Amino acid sequence: MKIKKILIVLSAMLMMLSLAGCGKEADKPFDYNDADIVLSTMEYFMNYSNVSDDIAPYYLSSGTAFEQSAIKGITQARETDQVGAFEDYSKYNDLIVSGMFTVDVVQADITNSADSVMVTIINKAENRDVEISVKYVENADYFMELDKAMQYYLNYYMSMGYTPEQILAETGAANLDEALGLREMLMQNGIFPYTPEEMVVTAVYSNGELLKQAAMNTILGMGTVFIVLIFISFIISMFKFLPALFAKKAKLPEAKPQSEGKTSQTVASKDDNLMDDKELVAVITAAVYAAAGDAGCQAVSKDKLVVRSIRRVR
Repeated sequence: MKIKKILIVLSAMLMMLSLAGCGKEADKPFDYNDADIVLSTMEYFMNYSNVSDDIAPYYLSSGTAFEQSAIKGITQARETDQVGAFEDYSKYNDLIVSGMFTVDVVQADITNSADSVMVTIINKAENRDVEISVKYVENADYFMELDKAMQYYLNYYMSMGYTPEQILAETGAANLDEALGLREMLMQNGIFPYTPEEMVVTAVYSNGELLKQAAMNTILGMGTVFIVLIFISFIISMFKFLPALFAKKAKLPEAKPQSEGKTSQTVASKDDNLMDDKELVAVITAAVYAAAGDAGCQAVSKDKLVVRSIRRVR
């Protein structure tokens, strides 16, 4: 009994440790600054939220996957969720210029995974808050541009008599790209070490609103099911009338011309009334007496008639 309790406690501890290990945030998949990547998210959202209705179809049909996801999410928030006017992020420009902008100012959330970074910010729209999540992946073009800039400026300073060691010594930087300010220069030109892959825009609903919406969906779904079942039952109940509807009507004999009818009736009456019952009895009796006479009996009827022979009348 004690061993079983110990095993249960050990299992619970192992489960807690495994959950703690799963919840540990991964390291940065690429180099980025928290404030810069949050600012990029805000800028991307504001740029695509200002796209006019005339230009939006172009992005949906010919834009990149990121542009299509951004336009779809923003359009749904406006038309379906009725969030109203979005919050203008330009009010943070003073903080950005002064260098006092931080991630906590906009309550942004940054989540690292093995090969991507998810940045989530909140836009306090007119009617309800909107959650914007942008997925970033490493930008291979950034490192190509960084290498080109490095070669260009390094050759420039070397032509002036500076060596890489002298440049590092005079600037006190850890590496050449930092000493030459290449990363800042590329980001000012819109070239970042990351590139957006997908944007998800979701209206934020309270728990009460979510429960109400779930109840309405349940009622609508169950009501639809019951209506369909009632309709099916009605259709099945109509099956008993199908045989009567599809039964073939008995065909009546076709009426023949009147002249043919009279001729056939005349022939039938002649054939049927060749002789009545009395004549038939007389013929049979005569035949019997004729047969008896041939046998030598000389049978005589009560009327004293003797039948000698019988001939067919033509």
